[in-house]
Amino acid sequence: MSARSLWRGITAQFSTKSLVLIPIAVGINLIGGTLSSTLKLPLFLDMIGTTVIACLSGPWVAALCGLLTNVFLALVANPVYLPYALSSVLCGLVIGYMVKAGLFKRIWGVVLVWLACALVNTVTASLITVLVYGGATGVNGTSVLTAALVVAVKNIVISVLSSSMLENLIDKGITVLIAYVIVRRIPKRFLSQYALDGSEDQADLDDLDEDEDEDGHEAAGASSQESSSQPVKVDIGAEADRGSSPGTPADLGCDHTQGSER
Repeated sequence: MSARSLWRGITAQFSTKSLVLIPIAVGINLIGGTLSSTLKLPLFLDMIGTTVIACLSGPWVAALCGLLTNVFLALVANPVYLPYALSSVLCGLVIGYMVKAGLFKRIWGVVLVWLACALVNTVTASLITVLVYGGATGVNGTSVLTAALVVAVKNIVISVLSSSMLENLIDKGITVLIAYVIVRRIPKRFLSQYALDGSEDQADLDDLDEDEDEDGHEAAGASSQESSSQPVKVDIGAEADRGSSPGTPADLGCDHTQGSER
């Protein structure tokens, strides 16, 4: 796939219908994230809307939704959420491309989406927690588990990774399950309007047509150059035979002259 078709596929995802869905998805994320932060739950629940819009509009729309979610959570709930926008963007891309591959249509595919999202979020969020916040944020109840593991293991990286993996397996499992139920409940007439790969396929077809047109023009130009460069061959023998045929005006003239001499 060329860079032009890739860019065209990305921009095609941001249709008017997709842009209308972004505030709704961000609102769903804010409700879940704010509720978890207020109740100090060992969960986040801030990616339900991102997963739904990844199924409807595509990976890059989901990435934008995840970015906006963390920005608004940092404004209304806790500034701690802002660096984790990287995790939300990466998870949105991973879920979107896995859904585009058709994995969300089967149960085992949904399980793969869940595990992949949990793994990506675990790695990125753990790195951010260790490098930016020193191992704990205090946003939810996971910090207590992390502190207990630090005392037991004496290694902050392993402790953060372990607690984050456990938290993300539960959190992303609930998130993917809720998103799967929502997508399955959407009417097919409405769902068909958000075929995320249809626009990209059309873009690929348009790009292929343009390449074929360019190849056709080049072939036509090459053939015209070849035809113009070839010399015109004249069959002198055929011309002589044609000139000596009995029906030509020259022969008639000779016969008329011979008749007058007689």
